[in-house]
Amino acid sequence: MQPVTVLFAPRVDAALVEFIDHVDVDSIPTLLDFLERIQTRLVETLSTFPEAGAVFQDQVRMFPVDGYVFLYEHHAAMQEVYVLDLIAPGRNWR
Repeated sequence: MQPVTVLFAPRVDAALVEFIDHVDVDSIPTLLDFLERIQTRLVETLSTFPEAGAVFQDQVRMFPVDGYVFLYEHHAAMQEVYVLDLIAPGRNWR
């Protein structure tokens, strides 16, 4: 099976970058390492196993990584996964 392409919606990229605004300057390197780790894990998993996440609603699936939940859709015909949203721990979103 050929890996699929994982694409992030602009709001997901913005949410990841926004985390930087909420930490001390000294903590930014640690935060960047954390963000890279969760993003790498998400991309590696979903590019290989695009239907690994549990079904959430209709075609939308959810995949947890280190307490964060990513909502995504797998478009098999296009060989792409679209990461639609990022839900932080403790956020009431269901």
